Amino acid sequence: MQYYVLEYQYPRKGFISGGATFLPALDQYYDPDHTELPTHTTAEVILDSNLRKMDVDFFYTGNRATVVSDAWKQLLEQWNVVAQFIPAQIYYYNQEPVPGTYWIAHRLKSLDCVDYEQSQYAGKKLVLRSIEQPPRRIAKGFEQIILDEQKIKQDEFFTLEYTYISNPIISEKLYQEIQKHKLKIHATPIEQFRP
Repeated sequence: MQYYVLEYQYPRKGFISGGATFLPALDQYYDPDHTELPTHTTAEVILDSNLRKMDVDFFYTGNRATVVSDAWKQLLEQWNVVAQFIPAQIYYYNQEPVPGTYWIAHRLKSLDCVDYEQSQYAGKKLVLRSIEQPPRRIAKGFEQIILDEQKIKQDEFFTLEYTYISNPIISEKLYQEIQKHKLKIHATPIEQFRP
């Protein structure tokens, strides 16, 4: 099956980013994978100053929060994607609210599904040795990513464990649904992705 990487950079738009703060305030830095957030948590995101018009359904903040539009959230819920959705108010840099409803997709499912033998990346021998003799090394400097589909099973939306890649990965079936619903999300086939 084909898999796609969700991109934080959009053609002709560049990177879309900002800073997220959480209410109640966090005791430590935001960790999208391990932080437990109370169910009543909300978020505010201030977009970078260079963004004049917010018209995409997915972006990423400087503190690693994944922001999704309400339409994208609804589609993810229909596909039974595992995540905690935190209500988020988005503001332009001048404090003007961005129209629409947005969410932080928190604690996405993370899979150890990279085929480390077939993929090309920096420090490959060290990473392969650490798989056999933990602790595990984090793989980085990818030139080519190959996924082990047996480890993915039925998951349609996930992140890659034991890598520095924060971009979510989606299945071809979910990518087709994105296109069918005309969501503004930029994705690249995983074999063409260069982090």
